[in-house]
Amino acid sequence: MLKNTTKKWSFLVIGTLIAAIAAVMIGCTGISYQRPPSTMEVLQIRRREIDAKNRQIVDDLRQGGYVIFLRHAKTDWSQMDIEPFDFTSCSGQRNLSEEGRSQAERIGEAYRALDIPVAEVISSPFCRCKDTAELAFGSYELEEDLQHVPYRENREGRRKMQYLYDSLDEMLARVPPSGQNTVLVGHSPNLISRVDIRHLPEGNTVVFKPDGMGSSELIGMIFPKDLFRLY
Repeated sequence: MLKNTTKKWSFLVIGTLIAAIAAVMIGCTGISYQRPPSTMEVLQIRRREIDAKNRQIVDDLRQGGYVIFLRHAKTDWSQMDIEPFDFTSCSGQRNLSEEGRSQAERIGEAYRALDIPVAEVISSPFCRCKDTAELAFGSYELEEDLQHVPYRENREGRRKMQYLYDSLDEMLARVPPSGQNTVLVGHSPNLISRVDIRHLPEGNTVVFKPDGMGSSELIGMIFPKDLFRLY
């Protein structure tokens, strides 16, 4: 008797399940299937969002009043910086690669094509920064306090690191001449207290707005590949 009852319940459950599935299928006949966006489509949407944000930054830069921190262009990573630094000789430094020299020229071309007014270009004394400044803008002034933050972790090294961080903060807070921008050509480690430098490629544009009261606000950054797409 128990076996017969169990079978009846099994048939009843199966029948109910089949009926439920059929009802769902009938109810779904009026729903059209929408294909999810492809990876390429998602990338294109993201690129348009990035371009819109960067165009707004460029529009702001055209009005002047900003300090642009430009990380030097691409370098030859088979070379090493030798400490203590000798700024009179490029042989003991990591220098621009051929790709980096072309990138620096194109960065300058982009700034001119986008009508970004630049009143002053100030460079770190390292050769890779001086070369970037010259190739991009033609002329520059040297500022030793834009030099690469040293790697030493002793007391003197930490003191020098903090001094360079503070000096950069002061430079970023200086208000440029009316309708103009200032460009600082330097090194990513100097920005470590202000920016996540893991996302700061060589040739990157980082924009700050001085507030006229001794401080500055990070406005945004434009990757080189995104900058070149704007003109």
